[in-house]
Amino acid sequence: MAYRGLFTKHVSIWAAVVTASRLPVAMAPLAFLFYGRGTDAGYSGGAAMAAAYAIAEAIGAPLLSTRLRTRPYRREIAAGLGVSAAAFALLALLPAPGTVLVVTLAAIAGAAAAAAPGALRTMAEDLAPTKHLHTALSLESTLNMAVWAASPALVSVLALAAAPQTPFILATLATLAATALLWLLPDKTGATDDQQRAPLKQALTAWPVYLTSIAAMYLLASIELTLPALLEHRNLPVAYSGPILTGFALASILGGLIYGARTWPGTVERQSTLLLILMIAGVTATALAPTSAMIASLLALTGLLQAAVLITRNLTLREQLPADLHPVGYSALYAGSGIGYGLSAAVTGLLLTATTPDTAVLIATGTTLLLTAATWLRHRPPAGKERIPR
Repeated sequence: MAYRGLFTKHVSIWAAVVTASRLPVAMAPLAFLFYGRGTDAGYSGGAAMAAAYAIAEAIGAPLLSTRLRTRPYRREIAAGLGVSAAAFALLALLPAPGTVLVVTLAAIAGAAAAAAPGALRTMAEDLAPTKHLHTALSLESTLNMAVWAASPALVSVLALAAAPQTPFILATLATLAATALLWLLPDKTGATDDQQRAPLKQALTAWPVYLTSIAAMYLLASIELTLPALLEHRNLPVAYSGPILTGFALASILGGLIYGARTWPGTVERQSTLLLILMIAGVTATALAPTSAMIASLLALTGLLQAAVLITRNLTLREQLPADLHPVGYSALYAGSGIGYGLSAAVTGLLLTATTPDTAVLIATGTTLLLTAATWLRHRPPAGKERIPR
């Protein structure tokens, strides 16, 4: 089995670093809302903190990752995680800080560690054997989804049973643990010659992959945010939305493990496009499904496909960019996911005030299909033209 040959000492440590560093990211949105609820910041202040964190993360990821082209990875990642840990610690320990201060600290926490996901994904290319790289990326995706699935319950218990600042204490400890474990990994250093003066511009040549990332997250956010209203529109219990979304998350974890367990026919670029189209079909069918059992089944199937879409887009990006731009590209993908979710949240909110939930989902699937179709317009180099060296 592919996973059996993957778990070397360094890959195991890398997996622990990935898990510990992603936990604060997954906890942050709900932790900010509970913090606002339990302090003078209020719900509006908590929402502002969540927005500041997400925006700062989306901006910081591609910008900070450009530093990795010429600098040691461990030092850069550790510095970013350290600043993020300090910001979380201040949120946990400062007595009655003002709204402006907590929003600023939230932005610092998001921006400082934003390059870590892309950098850690790039480090996996050296830690895992080449034949097991897709398995390593599948493991990373699975760990990420598992952390996101567990975080809401974890934050709720800590904030309600202890204090609204408690989740930030755990976020601080997890970030510090990731920083400590990071030094047990072999270092990776970017190119010593910085000949490419516009790394972000060159990384953007892979725009179809980023557009796929935006499209996939836009689609998933639309059905996730619309599900309670969709159930109510079908005269089904709104309380079913929680278990259905849990089933979706568990299916995503399983899908990531299945994809990484073997190799699949066709190029990863074609796999990504085909899987996204199947996801669009699954969400479309979900919008039209009349029973909760059908909705749950269709979303579980969509979850299985979603994991493979995330992995294949990472592999596609790796093929389309030179090695020194991989952290920049991965960070741009990371930012693209946030952009897709944010756009979907804004558009979905507007659509639900103007039309029915099923129509809102169908509009989202149509929009996603158009974005996917736009990726087919990518200019392909003529036959015989030399590809970018890797």
